[in-house]
Amino acid sequence: MEVFIPGRGYVALQGRKFIYTNLWSSEATWGGEFAPTDMDMVLIPAGLNLLVDIDATPLLSAVVVEGSLIIAPDADPNHHRTFDAHYVFVRNGTLEVGTEEYPYTSKITITMHGNAESPYIPIYGNKVLGVRYGTLDMHGIKRTPTWTSLESTAKANSNTITLKEAVDWKVGEQIVIAPTSFEAEEAEKRTIKQIDNSDPSKPIITLDSALKFKHFAET
Repeated sequence: MEVFIPGRGYVALQGRKFIYTNLWSSEATWGGEFAPTDMDMVLIPAGLNLLVDIDATPLLSAVVVEGSLIIAPDADPNHHRTFDAHYVFVRNGTLEVGTEEYPYTSKITITMHGNAESPYIPIYGNKVLGVRYGTLDMHGIKRTPTWTSLESTAKANSNTITLKEAVDWKVGEQIVIAPTSFEAEEAEKRTIKQIDNSDPSKPIITLDSALKFKHFAET
């Protein structure tokens, strides 16, 4: 027997584990009242599995996970979900954003909010995603490679770089060109504008703006 799971397609039931979840979007999850709003605190008690099925959460003051907080991918790979909080503390619980067997296949941005003056959780600090005797499971689609080297030196004011090997990177994704001097500030983040695979072993990446610094690649 098979069952259809959004984002995964038809999956055989034999030998698989299923759990009952409460939907974030359901009023019943919140006792028939309103779902959390900005600066609310959310406690997920032991025994409760909460599935985030909304596109964007409010900016929460804190989320304490003693049960399970599950953020599952959308069937649309371009769907973008956002999760915002000042603190997320997993205490004897589980936070799951994709698993090794079923990675997160759409897009998600988890943003921790705060500054140097924000109150600290003892030991863990502020603006934190902390885990104590719990499980943090985050798996996205595997990328090959996650980093590589330049085939040739990228000069300042150039908007292209040539890589040393084939990559599966895509137009619109962001990369960081590491510094080759002693100045960490010379790391430059750029968005991929175009990829020339005329020679697949040495792709040429066009960047959305020119580099400010030289990035050395000679031997």
